[in-house]
This record gives sequence, structure tokens and C-alpha cells, in this order.
Amino acid sequence: MKNSTLKSIVSCILLCGTLIIHASSINHYSNSLPSTTTCVSPGTQPTAMTFVNTKSTSTFASFTPTSADAYLALISVSSSLTVTPTNGVDYTIGDSIGNATVVGDGTASAFIAYGLLPNTTYYTFVFAYNYVNCTNGPAINNSAPLTSNFSTTVAPIELPVAQPTSLSFGAPTNNSISGSFTTAGDYNYLILLSTTANLTAAPVDNTVYTVGGSIGNATVISAGANTSFSATSLLENTPYYVTVYSYSSPSCHCGNVYRTTFPLSGTVTTAPLVTSLNYYFGNFHSHSEYSDGTGLPSGDFAYGNAADCMDFLGISEHNHVAAGMALSNWALGRAQAAAATTPTFLALYGMEWGVISGGGHVLVYGVDNLLGWDPGQYNTFVAKNDYTGTSGLFPTINSFGSNAFATLAHPNNSDYNGIMSTYNAVADLAIVGSAVENGPSTSTNTTYSDPPSSMAYLSFYRNMLARGYHLGPMIDHDNHNVTHGHTAPSRTVVLAAALTENDILGAMRQMHFYASEDCSAYVTFKINDAILGSIVANNGAPNITVTTTTSNPVTSLKIYSGVPGSGTNATILTSTTTGSINYTHTALANGTSRYYYIDITESDGKRTITAPIWYTRNDTP
Repeated sequence: MKNSTLKSIVSCILLCGTLIIHASSINHYSNSLPSTTTCVSPGTQPTAMTFVNTKSTSTFASFTPTSADAYLALISVSSSLTVTPTNGVDYTIGDSIGNATVVGDGTASAFIAYGLLPNTTYYTFVFAYNYVNCTNGPAINNSAPLTSNFSTTVAPIELPVAQPTSLSFGAPTNNSISGSFTTAGDYNYLILLSTTANLTAAPVDNTVYTVGGSIGNATVISAGANTSFSATSLLENTPYYVTVYSYSSPSCHCGNVYRTTFPLSGTVTTAPLVTSLNYYFGNFHSHSEYSDGTGLPSGDFAYGNAADCMDFLGISEHNHVAAGMALSNWALGRAQAAAATTPTFLALYGMEWGVISGGGHVLVYGVDNLLGWDPGQYNTFVAKNDYTGTSGLFPTINSFGSNAFATLAHPNNSDYNGIMSTYNAVADLAIVGSAVENGPSTSTNTTYSDPPSSMAYLSFYRNMLARGYHLGPMIDHDNHNVTHGHTAPSRTVVLAAALTENDILGAMRQMHFYASEDCSAYVTFKINDAILGSIVANNGAPNITVTTTTSNPVTSLKIYSGVPGSGTNATILTSTTTGSINYTHTALANGTSRYYYIDITESDGKRTITAPIWYTRNDTP
């Protein structure tokens, strides 16, 4: 073979993939004497391979030589070679031979392999060959080379040098909090939430934690690069303790390293329950000509404002170019919504994100950026069809603050990356509602006489509750013509303190709403002092009270009850043929939880479905 130099390790120092070598040289010289003798391959191979000082990206290997002139060493991640060395070919360290790479060539019975992947098994193959005082060399013994294997170690990663600083909180609601902090450097952050000031456990190195998981008496609410966070489905009027740890997480499979000393921490208390609210009737799902609807947003808002029992209208444009949306129109639509808002009418501008063929449509409000995937036609990139990935729709919504939320439009069981089949805590954090009725989207009726198929999506809503999600029911018209508010009298009814964007979106975020086919249906549903959408833990059995004022007499009022996360749909707990009820669920055992919602039917067949109240019985001495 041609002249080459093999550097063997005397010592090596490895610092997270950086190899520093102190080496001596072992020279391999090609035949310098004239000869007419043809080279013959050695009759035996070397033996007894030994690996020492194996690190995450390197190893030093030695073996017992045989009576050969020199040795060719190969390395591969496969246990067998696809190609063996060829007689008469000069190879150099770094050359590829099939699925292997040359790592040693010369007279030395040792070689170094470096630049390897951490936590990986490698296979070595050493071939003896002759080349001295002969021609047509090298002559390689390709039969049964010395074969062995070794595994590189997991790469060490650097402990973060600091924790984040300057923790601050937004205004809490009765069941949600939000906050942010200042980064400590190029690190990730693990954020824990607890109702106890002192944590019983800290993060453990080489462990990956996911949102919704537990660490001692705390729950993970964020893990990643985000420096803002939110948490919903909390107890009212309760102190919550937030703890933030810096951690390093390299791209290779090395695990995480957490700085556990002096984490950033703070406390915030959720607001008390509000028991006196106003009823606001409206629709969140409609379109203008800025996507695939009709008319400018300004005209559509004006037409909706003129409808009976219509306090608010949301235009939720399709977010992508194929449905007609452009980034320039996004700002125009938001400006027209602001201009159309009055003290007695609220105009909202959001988006309908996604495609039906790729996972379903999601209404998004409380996000001032257009989320999309078309080049140049979005403020924030979210990949098409990605709902639950690390940078998917639901995590992105969660990063936009306490009033940002998603609702599910005309859903199917397999939509949204399959969240129906497996509970997803990140999705649960983002989603506050799901349509139980929708449309008819292409109706041109303006006489309130073209309702959608009654409760066509109620089964999906019930299944989501059974799976453990926290969400309320909605009825939307999905207008694609200028019929806003006039197609049918069905409405989503929001209980809020005032008719402002902040109050309505905040009330939606807290699930203080119900879906009604009667736009004159006023429903009061409480458990003790908690209103619909609340998540509470109280002493004693839940006392359920419902009162109604409706266009026609109530002929059926049913209280449904289910076990969160059981996978089994709620069943009727009790019922009445009148418009009010007072019932105490004494059978609920201490330490157990249930959710309760109301299903009301009037004499003309119109129905109303409420958001649940989630109740945990927590008797104390």
C-alpha cells in the first residue's frame, strides 16, 4: 500500500465530543526494494482484539499480530460487511469500503477510531496483508478477519451555569394562570406547578419529562425553550407555586442535565369564583371574502350586529392560501373588527386553522398572529397538519398567553393527530370548546329557519369529556355567505362580566359557556357556588342547582355525570320534566371526582347543552 501514517493514542481527553490526542507515530512503508516475486496473502489473521479508553466518540483498539507484513482495520455500524477489501488496491484511513470505513492501515497492531456517534454499537474487522519484497501487493487475507465490537458511551453534557430570573405573572383567572421569565442563556426550562410551597422531589438527570407528568408533588406545565407559560383547569382562589429549572438537552441521544440548586420560583393565587355574570349570545365560526366567504369583514359584522339576540360575532378566516387567505388581509380583518366593535356589539377576528383532509379544522382566538405554512403568508410558522408536535398548533396557541384558545370545528374522531384516542395534556391546555352543532355552512337563509342537524357532533364532545379533556359545547353557523346570525336562532352563550374582547375571550378560556338552539335560553347551572366551566374541590357532596328561562316550556332536564379520564361516557344521574332542579349527589365518595353537565329539551324540541363543572369531593376533618 502507499505510504501512510497511523497515529495511535497514548492518552485522550474527551469533553462532550471534543477529542484531544497525544500521539506517537507508527510508520508503514511500502516496499522500497525491487522484486519480481508476486505477493501472497498471509495464512492467518490477527487475534485477541481489545478496546480501551472507549468514550462517547472514540476508542483505542489493539490486537495480537500474526506473521503478516501489515493490517487493514475497518469499522461499521453493521455486524457484517457488504464488501471486503480488494487485492492490489491501496486504501487510506478514511476510505469507504462498502458499509465500512478504514480506521487503521500499517504495521502497528493498534488503531484509533474517532468521530463516532455516542451511545452506539460499532463492529470492527481487521485483515492481515503482505506487501514487502513482492509485486502486485497488497495481498489481503479476506477469509475470516478478526472481528469484534464495542459500544460508545453516552456523551456528557454541560450543566447549565445559571437559573432564569425575573419571574412575573399575568392577571390570574379563577382557573388559570400565566407568566414569563428572563432566560439564563441558551438552555431549556422545566416548569413545575404545585399547590405546595415545598417540592418533594427535583428533576433527575438523564430523564426527559413531558407536560402533564408528575415530579413528586408537582406537575410539569412546560418543558422546552419557551420563557412564557400558562396553566388552566386550576382550582379557584388557590395559591399555586411555580418552579423553573434550567436544563441542557443536546441534539444527540444524551439525556437532560438539570441545574437543581436555587431554581427560580414564585407564587400566584387564582381568582375567586365570579357568581354574577351577564349572558352574551353569538357565533364564533364564520367567514368573509378574505378567505372563502362573502363580503368584507366590515359588512359581515354589520349584518351580524343587526341579527336577533346577537351580542358578538367572530369571523374565523381559513388560515391558508388555498382557501383564499393572504397575510395582508389578516391585518385588515383585525382592523375592521376593532372598528365594528361598539358598547353593545363585539366583533372578533380569528382563524380557522388546518385542512379537513390533514387532520381537521380548529378555530383559534386570542392570537394576534396569523399561524400558517404558506411561504410569506404567515406571522408564525406552524407546519401543515401538525397539531400536537413540539412546534404544532396546540403548543403554539399555549405560548400566546392566557386568553389564547382553540375550539374544535365539525370534529371527527380521528382528527387533530388522534387526540381522541390518547389524552394529550398540551392539547387539553389549548382547547376550551368543541362544536356540538355546525352550519349549514353554505346556507343562504336569512329568516332564522335553516338550523343545522341537531347535535350532530354531541357524541364527539361526550367522548372527549370521557377521555379526560376539559372543554365546553359550542354551536356555530360556519357562514360562507352573508347570513351571519340570521340562518338559525342557535347560539353559543358566554357568561362574562362585560362585552369586551378581554372579558369574552377570558370567559371562553374559563369555559363559562353553553350551546343552545334557543337564542332566548338563559340557563343557570351551579354546584355549590361554582358556575359552569369551573373545576373545584370542596368539602361535602356536590349540591347541583339548575334554573332556566326559555322560549318554550322545558319538558326534559337531565343531569349527566361521568368520571374524568375513564373513557366511559357520562350517564344520566337524575332528571326532571321541569325547568329547574336542586339535587345533591350524596353518593360521590370522599377523594373522588366527577364532571357534571346539563342537557335541556324544550317543548318544540330545541336543546341546550352546558359546559360541565368538574368536582372533587375533598372532606377535611
